[in-house]
Amino acid sequence: MKRILTSAVLCLTLALSLAAPAAQASQNKNSGKKAAAAKMSPRAEALKKCNDDYAAAVKKANDDHQAAVKAATGKKGKDRAKAMKAANKDKADALAAAKKAKADCVKAAPKK
Repeated sequence: MKRILTSAVLCLTLALSLAAPAAQASQNKNSGKKAAAAKMSPRAEALKKCNDDYAAAVKKANDDHQAAVKAATGKKGKDRAKAMKAANKDKADALAAAKKAKADCVKAAPKK
């Protein structure tokens, strides 16, 4: 019985001694990010903006497509097929435009 209690106390102490530094480190997560964000080069900032704009354009294209498909679902026959085809074409065009805009943005980003 004494051996079991001693082992349990030892394991608990060891676990707490390892958990305390990990908990302390997780509290300081954002301090390093602020310093890293301040040190970004102009090219990195421009590329981040390009990527953010592209992600927003893709999200908008997907949302618009989903809404168009939902609207087309209520239709019947040729009207539905035509609406679905238009929704798919609009999504493809929007994604192509977003890809081209990102490529142009990356090309226009300042060099190192």
